Amino acid sequence: MSALEARIQKILDDHVARGVVGMSLALGLPGKEIALYQSGVADKFKRTPMRGDHLFRIASCTKTFIATGLHLLVEDGKVSLDEPITRWFPDMPKAAQMPVRILLNHRSGLPDFETSMPMISDKIWTAEEIVEFSFKHGTQKEPWHGMEYSNTGYVLAGMIIAHETGKPYSEHLRSRIFTPLGMKDTWVGTHEQFPIAREARGYMHSDDDEKPQWDVSGAGDPVDGVWDATEWFPLSGANGAGDMVSTPRDIVTFLNALFDGRVLKAKQLAEMVDNIKPASFPGSNVVANGHGVLIMRYGDIDVTGHLGQIPGHTSIMGRDRKNGATIMLIQNSGAGDFESFYLKGINEPAGKIFAAIREATGANP
Repeated sequence: MSALEARIQKILDDHVARGVVGMSLALGLPGKEIALYQSGVADKFKRTPMRGDHLFRIASCTKTFIATGLHLLVEDGKVSLDEPITRWFPDMPKAAQMPVRILLNHRSGLPDFETSMPMISDKIWTAEEIVEFSFKHGTQKEPWHGMEYSNTGYVLAGMIIAHETGKPYSEHLRSRIFTPLGMKDTWVGTHEQFPIAREARGYMHSDDDEKPQWDVSGAGDPVDGVWDATEWFPLSGANGAGDMVSTPRDIVTFLNALFDGRVLKAKQLAEMVDNIKPASFPGSNVVANGHGVLIMRYGDIDVTGHLGQIPGHTSIMGRDRKNGATIMLIQNSGAGDFESFYLKGINEPAGKIFAAIREATGANP
């Protein structure tokens, strides 16, 4: 084991020692095979060791895929980023003021559904029902009023993909991204069945839920400080905003292909990752965002990627574009408070990993 490998393993082990159930990491460095690291367990009570092939719900990291899928349609000439969304949603309030790109850059002013939607449910949602729910439970603001994280925008983006391709957005992502890149361990949970037995159990920690953004009523009493949230939330309730299931290796495979220009051509890739504006998000290190990407700052290192949080699974994926280091870091611990260690805390090992790589490779700015 190299010094860098040992240092990365220690970062994960130290974080798990602080109370996280388990962690899984995929690391891609230029010219090298993707490396996998794990720490902790996939099942807290059976003590099943974490493996590199365990599946996770990647939550809002799905947004990068949806944005990429929509940009592929722009390349195909089927969609323009600057046309109003009235072509698909003629009856939506303020649709004429919302170009397609505003669905991806979190400045649409659309009402959101995340904090109102029940987290413990067996309902199967349609995209149309989610949008209706958003307008019923949220407040619409003026387009371009400022950055305000919008899950609803990504549900609408998925609907545009489905309309323009004549098939579910899952089929578009599979035919244009998953299959060409050999991503055999990735599924879109709204539309596709995945091997649930391979999923790392997801746990919500109870001791930091003093300011929950999600309603966890009906969860019963926690056991050993956690609820097993694996079956809490139907992935159809996240839809294009966060319904994918994958492994860290598959995610790094995708990010490498995306950033290396093997998925989108230069113009649309630049629209996604270089057309950025200042942004922030509670419990994160986000400083800016583009289309389906967030810029997260760790000291003097800017990482371009995304974060994800869904009951029981918390993730950070991204690339240090100065040296090409790309990671997907995910844990099967979460909480109902954005500022909780079990959500926000994942930023600490992510930052340490990127810093360790900078030091080891000499790729400091």
